[in-house]
Amino acid sequence: MFFSIQQLLAETSVSDLSMAYKEKIETESVHGLWFLLIPVVVVGIAMLCYKIADRAPMAVNTPTLILHELCRAHGLNASCRRLLERIADEAQLEQPATMFLGPQHFESAVAKAEKNIKYDQRHQTMLGMLRRTLFVDQHASLS
Repeated sequence: MFFSIQQLLAETSVSDLSMAYKEKIETESVHGLWFLLIPVVVVGIAMLCYKIADRAPMAVNTPTLILHELCRAHGLNASCRRLLERIADEAQLEQPATMFLGPQHFESAVAKAEKNIKYDQRHQTMLGMLRRTLFVDQHASLS
């Protein structure tokens, strides 16, 4: 019996054992890569969905088409665009894009809409930003 164990050990070399050990490590590193790849893919898909959802809705042959294009041209975000749409609806403007013609048109629409909209601090901040973006920066760049 002792003789057979010696023969068994003599036939097994250290290199056979080490190669098997390396193969296990390589397969485990591939599994580790999946733990990194899956969250990156999930975050990428979530960001893509957010970008798609944040876009302005397609308006075809409607009065809001010019408003959406002007918002995009001025670089306004979605919350400012929604506020302008709400102001135009509450002020019952036939063409919402008239708010971009000048400060007097914008202030008139805001005053008409103020009867139906209770402007909170967030709305006041966005209105100030809109005034500065649409009219003050425009006059400074022309001078």
